[in-house]
Amino acid sequence: MVHNNYKWNMSKKNGKNIILNEIEKILLEKKNNSSDLNELIYLLNNRNKNVFQKNNKNKNLLNFIKNNFISFEYFIKNESNFILIDNQIQLNQINDVFCKNKYNDWVFIE
Repeated sequence: MVHNNYKWNMSKKNGKNIILNEIEKILLEKKNNSSDLNELIYLLNNRNKNVFQKNNKNKNLLNFIKNNFISFEYFIKNESNFILIDNQIQLNQINDVFCKNKYNDWVFIE
């Protein structure tokens, strides 16, 4: 049975933005912009203590993800910013080039 009461201290959209920004920060600090799945979850939980609350009780980031997005792996697979291969999460650098408009002028490729 699904409960319609959403009792988190922030919306899914704001929570998702916080999570995506933190994952990107962590991966940019890592060599090759990649990290082990378990290590990334550990770092996320340690960096975001007391940010997420449900029913006025502190919950960790993983609880928020499981409650709103099924699982961490499912959350990562549905985001185009990241690639998940064999429990390794990597920053998708192809999206950076094409989506973030790093180029203001035309680029000719011969």
